[in-house]
Amino acid sequence: MKTVKCCEKYIDQLTDIFDEYRLFCGFELNPLETSKFLKKLMLNEESVIFIALDAKNENVMGFVNLYPCYSSLALQRLWILNDLGVSSKHRGKGVSKALIQQVQKFAKETKAVRIELKTGINNTTAQRLYQSMDFTIDNNNVYYRVPC
Repeated sequence: MKTVKCCEKYIDQLTDIFDEYRLFCGFELNPLETSKFLKKLMLNEESVIFIALDAKNENVMGFVNLYPCYSSLALQRLWILNDLGVSSKHRGKGVSKALIQQVQKFAKETKAVRIELKTGINNTTAQRLYQSMDFTIDNNNVYYRVPC
């Protein structure tokens, strides 16, 4: 397995896995809109998407989607790890761990102050993975949102 920055060559495979991830998160499948969304992100360089490829035939096994953000107080960039998905065909093979390691390497290369993420309160599998990779729960802040 290798991890690489995603390019348009892999957009169809990425779309399938991204839609599978959206379904897991409670959203309906919508391959056409998902593909358009991902192409826009790549074309406008609005996010950084890394993919894991199997070594045998370069099939996409999973992805991680990062959005840039900044800490005004630290005067530095940070990265929001917004999405992490692995194809159901490739779960249990260390894909998520490899993708997170790639993110941690990338964050250091870009001199980011930190990586932030959120996950569902009931997603204990993801929580165990993040904690095993040195992520800690932020007990000093409260997360709010309002629909627009």
